[in-house]
Amino acid sequence: MQDRRTGRRARRHTAALASVTALGLTLGSLTGTAHAEAAYADKQVVSEGHVDVFYVDVVDSAPVLVAHTAAGNVSPADLVIQAKPSVASRTVSATVAGLPGWKAQGETYYLLPQTSQAGQVFGGFGHSSAVAEGTSVTYDLDSVQGPGAFALWQNGEDGPNVFLASADGGPRSFTSAADHEHVNWGFTEQGEYRVTVRAAVTPPGGTPAQLQPVTYTFFVGEELPQDPGPDPGTPATQLTITGLAAHYHAGGVATLTAVQTPQTDEEHYHWFTRAAGETDWSFVPDAYTGRYGFVVRTADDNREIKAALYNHDHQVIAESAPVVVDVDDHGNDPVNGPTITTTLSAQEGVLAISVAPENREVDLGALTLNPAADRYTAAGALKPITVTDTRADNPGWNASGRVRAFTTVDGQQLGGRYLGWTPTVLSATANQTVTAGPRVDPGFTAGNGLATWSQLGTAPAGAGRGTAQLGAELGLEAPADLAPGTYRAMLILTAI
Repeated sequence: MQDRRTGRRARRHTAALASVTALGLTLGSLTGTAHAEAAYADKQVVSEGHVDVFYVDVVDSAPVLVAHTAAGNVSPADLVIQAKPSVASRTVSATVAGLPGWKAQGETYYLLPQTSQAGQVFGGFGHSSAVAEGTSVTYDLDSVQGPGAFALWQNGEDGPNVFLASADGGPRSFTSAADHEHVNWGFTEQGEYRVTVRAAVTPPGGTPAQLQPVTYTFFVGEELPQDPGPDPGTPATQLTITGLAAHYHAGGVATLTAVQTPQTDEEHYHWFTRAAGETDWSFVPDAYTGRYGFVVRTADDNREIKAALYNHDHQVIAESAPVVVDVDDHGNDPVNGPTITTTLSAQEGVLAISVAPENREVDLGALTLNPAADRYTAAGALKPITVTDTRADNPGWNASGRVRAFTTVDGQQLGGRYLGWTPTVLSATANQTVTAGPRVDPGFTAGNGLATWSQLGTAPAGAGRGTAQLGAELGLEAPADLAPGTYRAMLILTAI
């Protein structure tokens, strides 16, 4: 079986998997002995030895995501993994500097390495022998709260093979063949990190089981922190749900909003639902903002919905009272057919510059001698050039063009520098701010004209999404000794 991320043959551990539990583990002390004021006094602190941080086991015939130590399974909520700088400090190498969001070469970072080393945690991921042979597990990085960047990678012949990274642009998901692997756990700063992951467990030939998100706590520091106690100045926050309609029809859309009173800077939510007659709440996958939208089905009648707001430590700040959905089709209950889904991820947004077929020919007409009789001139207008930006992060764009050279069919040439333009904005969507590029004069006497990249139009960050059409007035000035012929050139375009 091939490991999908590493591209090498995954190591199968049938009997060997069970032996993992026998490897040594040392529990870190709580600054001497555990005492009540220690921040982690009620948790198991691991500062050296082996631990499978991401570990899938089976409880009551259902997969669960836990951590696995020599003493057995531990709930991530009850575990702290400590990286002591005295043994975890590393100097960023040229290879490690390429990790997403990492420090520059020569600076200090902190590492729990993929090889067993004295005085450090030897961390990996895997599964118990109760998991069926051939099962795969997909791990998704939900969030990372901490003072710096976090990355999970494995050293390879071609450099780091990054599994997860908290920095923008880093991988947020990887799939394992549920084998036992050891990896590097890296952090750029000292302090507490709370790493929240979700797992989807897929048995051979089966459908994925989506597990509840769990949060793992890592502490990078020599001495464990003390609990300062509750902040008496922190105001109590209430959470309410707005947007619930008096009733819904099957196939309609419900959009609910969680409202904080008073407003805080926290923005991490979870939504939960409970069908009529059920006692347990179900977590809504992928609903992590203050808004929750869903398509209403007849079976949603009397369904309860609530929201919870979390702080950066993934502790509940406030929980709303449930609201109840009323589905009423006035006696004309339709058959609830299939759900139709399509997805546009943020990464699938595009920036494109294009020219419609009917706009691909521009004729400047005949070259004519100017009144001073020292050059030939011609003029015309560029037909609309379309710039389309659908990127979710709306970073803005810059569209440019250039002409390398004109040529006749028999090889006579005229440099692109003899062409100039005055760009214009022909149209833009309402939420765009598009500015035409500066005038570029033909380079007959000085300058490069359009022989070098010249700005056609631009849109700033936050105001570039949509479709704009750009044009330009074109002007050509050619030497008086130019050979007769029909000269053709191509305008090349780019948008970044």
